[in-house]
Amino acid sequence: MNWLLPGIPLIRIVHDFVSARVSVPVLNHSVRVGFLSRLIAEREQIEIPEDIIWAAALLHDVGTAVGQSSPQRFEVVGANAATELLAARSELSGAQLQEVWDAIALHTSPHIAEARGGLTRLIRLGVLMDFGKDVLPDAAEVRTGLERAWPRADIERTLAHAVVQQALQVPEKAPVASWPNNLYVAHLRNPHHTGINPAF
Repeated sequence: MNWLLPGIPLIRIVHDFVSARVSVPVLNHSVRVGFLSRLIAEREQIEIPEDIIWAAALLHDVGTAVGQSSPQRFEVVGANAATELLAARSELSGAQLQEVWDAIALHTSPHIAEARGGLTRLIRLGVLMDFGKDVLPDAAEVRTGLERAWPRADIERTLAHAVVQQALQVPEKAPVASWPNNLYVAHLRNPHHTGINPAF
């Protein structure tokens, strides 16, 4: 399979925006989610323009690197940053911008994101597949090839650390019953743990 980014202008704009802000592990994860979400769309015959899938995938974790002082959780910060960028640099409609916002804001919300359908479902499943869930029958084979091109680079530890560091500065970013809160609480219980956050 070809694991090169599509040569679509909007994808290049978004990739440049994200790569200037997030770490390499988060960037590689976001790119892998783009490929996986696109593949799931093909397999499930969900018809969404490729540039919109890629925009949401590449931007879905940008909230871990922007809006650190905001009390909003990283998913909402990222969704806001994404729609602001896309409103300024693309011709997406209001409805399409809302789709991107929903997909990013809900990507850590189990069952809700999958049931929402459309782009929100694709990004959620792409994230799950990148973190080891066999969403497709050939998921393991696809991941193996994709990770050769875009290495994992300790993404589990890196992503959890980014979320926790924001919550340590602004605890409101980790509201009760959220994924950020799970990571935050696990860290507070064992702040010297050096492995992957047990709540990941």
